Amino acid sequence: MQIQLLGPVRVLRGGVHIDIPTAGRRAVLGLLGLASGRAVSRAELIDALWHEDPPHTAVNVIQTHVKHLRKLLEPDRPKRAPSSLLPSVGDGYGLRTAGCDIDVVSFRTGVNRAAAARRAGDHTQALTLFDTALGLWRAAAPLSDVPALAAHPSALALVEERFAALAAKGETLLAAGAADEAVALFEQVAHARPLDESALARLIRGYEAAGRRAAAVSTYHEVRRRLADELGIGPGPDLVSAYHALLAEEGAGPRTPRARRWRVPATLPGDVADFVGREQELARLGRVLLGAPGTAVPIAVVSGTAGVGKTALALHWSHLARTRFPDGQLHVDLRGYDPQQPLSGGDALARLLSALGLPAHEVPLETADRVTRYRTEVSGRRILIVLDNASSVDQVRPLLPGTGSCAVVVTSRDTLGELVARHGARRLDLDLLPLGDSLDLLRRLIGERIDTEPGVAEALAAQCVGLPLALRVAAELAATLRTTPLPYLVSELADRRRRLDMLDSVGSPVSAVFSWSYQHLPAAAARTFRLLGLQFGPHISPAASAALTGRSPEDARAALTLLTRAHLVHPAGPDRYGMHDLLRAYATELAHADVTPADQAGARRRLVDYYLHTAHTAGAMLDHRDPIELPPAAPGVPAAAFADRDSALRWFASEHQTLLAAVDSAPDTHVGYLARTVSAYLEQRGHWPDWVTTQLAALAAAQRLGDRPGIAAAHLELGRAHARMGRYAEADRLLGRAVSLFEELGDPLGQAHGHNNLTLVFERQLDLPRALEHATLALAKYRAAGNRVGEARALNNMGWCHTRLGRYAEAVAHCERALARQREIGDRSGESATLDTLGFVHHNVGRHRQAIGCYERARDLYRECGDRFNEASLLTHLGDTARAAGEPGTAGEAWRNARDILTELGHTATADEVAAKLAALGAAAVRPADGSAPRPRRPA
Repeated sequence: MQIQLLGPVRVLRGGVHIDIPTAGRRAVLGLLGLASGRAVSRAELIDALWHEDPPHTAVNVIQTHVKHLRKLLEPDRPKRAPSSLLPSVGDGYGLRTAGCDIDVVSFRTGVNRAAAARRAGDHTQALTLFDTALGLWRAAAPLSDVPALAAHPSALALVEERFAALAAKGETLLAAGAADEAVALFEQVAHARPLDESALARLIRGYEAAGRRAAAVSTYHEVRRRLADELGIGPGPDLVSAYHALLAEEGAGPRTPRARRWRVPATLPGDVADFVGREQELARLGRVLLGAPGTAVPIAVVSGTAGVGKTALALHWSHLARTRFPDGQLHVDLRGYDPQQPLSGGDALARLLSALGLPAHEVPLETADRVTRYRTEVSGRRILIVLDNASSVDQVRPLLPGTGSCAVVVTSRDTLGELVARHGARRLDLDLLPLGDSLDLLRRLIGERIDTEPGVAEALAAQCVGLPLALRVAAELAATLRTTPLPYLVSELADRRRRLDMLDSVGSPVSAVFSWSYQHLPAAAARTFRLLGLQFGPHISPAASAALTGRSPEDARAALTLLTRAHLVHPAGPDRYGMHDLLRAYATELAHADVTPADQAGARRRLVDYYLHTAHTAGAMLDHRDPIELPPAAPGVPAAAFADRDSALRWFASEHQTLLAAVDSAPDTHVGYLARTVSAYLEQRGHWPDWVTTQLAALAAAQRLGDRPGIAAAHLELGRAHARMGRYAEADRLLGRAVSLFEELGDPLGQAHGHNNLTLVFERQLDLPRALEHATLALAKYRAAGNRVGEARALNNMGWCHTRLGRYAEAVAHCERALARQREIGDRSGESATLDTLGFVHHNVGRHRQAIGCYERARDLYRECGDRFNEASLLTHLGDTARAAGEPGTAGEAWRNARDILTELGHTATADEVAAKLAALGAAAVRPADGSAPRPRRPA
């Protein structure tokens, strides 16, 4: 017989769950189980159940509970025969443990064995034993379905034992060099015990071991303030000792975090074709960046006028030297001189962290926290970092690593003197190309015509004043107009330069070359070029260009092809086109000079409508969301269609940055619509900081408009985003405000969404009664609104809450009702989540075959929906149940697939947990299954 007390009270006999229907009987059995074989008197039982106010029938109630427990647990015991399992002992009762598998006993035995292995220096065995022991816990507290015993001394002591085991496992991880995993455990304990100085001291030591000194220092000062504010005391010896050790280590140089699964970034754009000259500059970059390593970060600043080839030089050198940076090469275009969208330091950090393999949902929300995480990720790594097109030191400073193992190349039109003075950067001033190199470039681009007319070629080079960008544009035009004599083209360029000399707002002779090339474009391509000056975002697709120009997608693609050949735009990925910032500025100048205000407004409106309606169509492929009644699209906006969920996700991924820019650039009337249409993508792909940013913009726009439904919707989305990020206090505040606003508006559907998300908030904090309360309210409101999708999902959430409370019959009833509705309306995503819950219920009551069946059906649905993360979570549960059912082959296959998906998605910590299960499976191939439950998951 198995008696499980580490969570809801549960009894299994021969693998079959025995239902104990009342909390009183579960309490009596739990108290006897926690007594470790010691008899418990009736007085102790009465005091535990009723404290100082027992009923006059308390003794009879206790006797009745014991009588029913004996019948349930010993159905074959002859009448009047003494109980062998729950014997009467004096004036009380005992629980004989012989022949019983009690999880409390197994937990304590496992922890003792782990401690012994740790003392013997066998960290691998110790961690396996700690994992097995801690895996017996099915909730954060024992007897979690008996609230009356939450404060009982035996229950509290067991909670302390669990925290001690977590701390011991963390210390073992530190000793094994796995500092990051140790920190995750220490953070878990510290969050649950915010005034436990020993736990907080361990966290500080863990941060220091992981190379996260900034986090260690800030934690100490935060704890010191909290102790003073709440208890009126200062830090004790443990905290002070950890802090002093941290300060003492600062003189020892940076520490290298433990080696972890590492994605080697390789985000350099391709090398420049037909690169010429610059031998001295290349050599100097090598001396600055590849010299003897030290503690300071080597930084080279390549400065010079626009179009002089700063980026080309930096990229060419980076490709030549890439083998000297085996841990990767990072590149980010800061767009410092973009007239509309310079890249902020926070956004640049998010891109760098993503390139380093950090999942989007783990990217911190605050810029300061992103800086800390970024410097931790690159610490001790040999990485080349190219910060392209910076406009100021403030844009660069957050992106500088903190370790001399990295090297940094910055390109800028500015000299960035403060970077030189304060950070020891070496400046390389890039001059114009010498005449010989200019002719060499023209020869490579135009061909033999240069050698047959050397004087004319020198005149063309002189007209381009040694600017590589101008030379390339001019050479492309000359190569295109093959039948036009080269002397005539040079004369035409000279005349145009004279006429533009006094009007050149771009600030260099390059505008004359641009104008010359622009004037030779066909009318449709010239109009497209002008209107590209109005786009927002760094790149544009042919479909978006069609909306911007009001032409067909085929015409837009043809125009972009012509502009590419003229070097006025450049390919920036599959079906994507970008512009040099000088060309972007020139196009913007033409748009404002040659396009009427009404036509400008029409082009911008079409572009906003394209992104809005296409995002709405793509978002509908991702999830069952409430229908949004959009304003009609302007004439000339191409309709979008997606074959499947994968194609919709690919579109969102390619347009991610442009959609964020669209939210910033759209009129207030459209901001809320845009933010809502992208929310499903941002949520499902883990881009939660961007989710918050877009919804803050939606909230601000709605407030400016006085749009009360928009204000309520933004509060709801912000609350959901904060809940996803684990910021439950802020999520509670925002969602509560959303519910109030929807009540004022008389909107039951909005209220339902608010309550449904509050279910998640309280479930994650293990406040299961309040979670169930909100799930019940959500169900009522969904029914009032006639929303069947929401009704079914609320039923599943209620089932989940009942499961966590150990009420398995109620859980199954709710889930079966949810399944019936979801299958009727075709909510495949919701159906998979409900099957997952049912699988968890069946596992917990010992019906392993039924659990496996539910998990396998849910797995197939997740695959059909393309929901990779939830598929991995489901596969983990499937493996847990297969292992408990004695099917190690099925368990291993499920866990391997889960590990591979999680690794692919960048969820390395969770992947490591699954890998540990696989390792334990191999080590325990001859041991019987332990029946431990899968890790609980949050509601849908």
